Amino acid sequence: MKKNRLIFLGVVWGLIFSYAYAQAKNNDTESDYIIHPNDVLEISVYNEPDLDKTVRVSEAGTVNYPLLGIIKASGLSIRGLEKHIMDLLEEDYLVNPQVHVFLKEYGSKVSVLGQVKKPGSFELKGSLTLMEAIALAGDFTETGNPVTVKVIRKVGDREKIYEIDTTKITEQGDKSEDIELLPGDVVSVEEYGRVSVLGQVNKPGSFVLKKDLTVLEAIALAGGFTKIADMDATRVVREENGKKRVFPVKISAIMKGSKSYDVILLPGDTIVVPESFF
Repeated sequence: MKKNRLIFLGVVWGLIFSYAYAQAKNNDTESDYIIHPNDVLEISVYNEPDLDKTVRVSEAGTVNYPLLGIIKASGLSIRGLEKHIMDLLEEDYLVNPQVHVFLKEYGSKVSVLGQVKKPGSFELKGSLTLMEAIALAGDFTETGNPVTVKVIRKVGDREKIYEIDTTKITEQGDKSEDIELLPGDVVSVEEYGRVSVLGQVNKPGSFVLKKDLTVLEAIALAGGFTKIADMDATRVVREENGKKRVFPVKISAIMKGSKSYDVILLPGDTIVVPESFF
């Protein structure tokens, strides 16, 4: 019984130590955080309640603080701003002031929009890469195209657009493509595109393409073949380099298990199912 109690106490103290270590680590990380415009800060001075103030960093990167007026904040770390305010107060107003700056709200955000599972804006808490932002947004949807992800960045009065093939990061391990995002960046994930299914299907029309969609799957989206469809005369019409190519598709062979005949579709493909005359 005593042994079990000692084991239990050891586990409890281990959890307490782990929590304390994690908190200390988080505090260190916050102290090293570089302040950005629109961040909200709580500034306090020990034993000086009149100097306790909540401020938002302006677009110009400054804050308005009692006694000191307009001071620079953006570009400094939390610890750096504490020292900066302490030095200014000590210079003309207080003896050995103890300044504490707390990051109340992150003002810097990035947006991830389009074909992700949880589109929205996310706080930029230090460094954040493209793939980390997509992960925060729940990853790609089935129709999200990972090959042409756009990062839209405002540079001065202009927008700069980076088009990134994220499969180079995830499948080829090219980390250089996983760029670090900046405040205000917008990540746009577009659809793969659309395909058309025409002719003898129950619901002909245009359909959103998803990764590795095949001819048979697209025909299923279109409600399947009609009773007068000539299944084995099905063809895929594709435009390549300004020229049209036609791929015949052996539906009966696919349905018997020969999956290699089932063509993987590309954006803009058109499936044509003719009528049977026999």
